[in-house]
Amino acid sequence: MNKELQLLLEDCILHASGEDLSTIKQVLEGIRRKQIGLNGSFIGAILNMEKKMMEDGGYAVEVPINELTANSLGIVHGGITATVLDSAMGTLANILLPEGFGAVTSNLTIHYISPGIGNSMTAIARIIHKGTKTIVIEGEIIQDDGKKIAHCTGTFFVIKKPAA
Repeated sequence: MNKELQLLLEDCILHASGEDLSTIKQVLEGIRRKQIGLNGSFIGAILNMEKKMMEDGGYAVEVPINELTANSLGIVHGGITATVLDSAMGTLANILLPEGFGAVTSNLTIHYISPGIGNSMTAIARIIHKGTKTIVIEGEIIQDDGKKIAHCTGTFFVIKKPAA
């Protein structure tokens, strides 16, 4: 498998445009970030998610806007927007739970407001309701110039984590 991957990577690099090379680099750096524990998932690592708890109790996830996050129109892909929102909101839900429990998404309602452009975007999640069986969270994505890209609400089921 290693030889097959090496040949594929060499062939991709040989035929790559500048945009291709930038994307290959981000994917490989993301895999490395996951390997060394800077991100907990491959999607977070490959998208270069930077996560932080906010002073007001909210949770923020920042992602660079680039070729990897773009759709065919050159703006942020709606699925990437949804993924970043779900990551911010789901992480906040999980932070609030006691040991042995986790939160999983049961519903996301996203309103796309404007095209995602610029250098970066930040998803901000805030708790609306925390119950014993469900958590409701509100989220928004703001691009680096302060313009809102999307608004979202999500419901998360509280579950007992499976035994390891």
